Amino acid sequence: MKRSHALFLASVAAAMLFAGLSHAQDGRTVTLRFRKAGDTVAIRNAQITIDHTIDLVTDAAGIVSIPDLEDGGHIVEVVARGYEGLFDKFVSGPNVKLPIDIEIRAVAPPPLPKGLPTELRADGLAQRRAKSTGKFFTLAQLKAANGRPISNFLKVDAGAFIVTASKGESLLASRALSTATTKCYAAVVRDGLRIYPFENVTPPDLDKIFTDDLAGIELYASVLPAELRDASKCGAVVLWSR
Repeated sequence: MKRSHALFLASVAAAMLFAGLSHAQDGRTVTLRFRKAGDTVAIRNAQITIDHTIDLVTDAAGIVSIPDLEDGGHIVEVVARGYEGLFDKFVSGPNVKLPIDIEIRAVAPPPLPKGLPTELRADGLAQRRAKSTGKFFTLAQLKAANGRPISNFLKVDAGAFIVTASKGESLLASRALSTATTKCYAAVVRDGLRIYPFENVTPPDLDKIFTDDLAGIELYASVLPAELRDASKCGAVVLWSR
């Protein structure tokens, strides 16, 4: 009886081991490599989602590894700064060469803004800060903002008056000088270039400028620095790029 019981346990253990090996063979480690379309440039730090459930980030070589991925068709979603969003499919299996290359088209850089040169310089920020009643935000504060649009940053962290324009743009305006029907927009300066008011009908959309693009922000509600006193009576925001 004891021997029969031992043989039974051994056969059960063997069956479980075989089942485990069979299950392990159902999946394999698959590597995907993400590149700029038409180029060999690796796309690093891209947010990758596999089959809506597996979240990964590409390494310096643009690669992610997915362990125990079943053979067959899969969905890949990609979000990468400077690149178009991607929603595509790929197939894994024993005859598929690894890594699987996936190319993503880069977003064309926006044209440089037109504007009026000012006498504002980044190296004069400390002096303006000492003399002004404006609000100033440093690189460390902007890094801590986790890449938020500056429309949200200025509204939440600086108490700025952000209004929504006809096409959904977020614009900075004067709370005191705006009415329900007419908004008094603040001047916008980017790296010493006054881009509003200039040729633009409306200011730039602050939803499209992010805190991780900037090294510093100067926000003036009413009393502007001498370099901007002829720019606007509705305040100003000065942005300095990283």
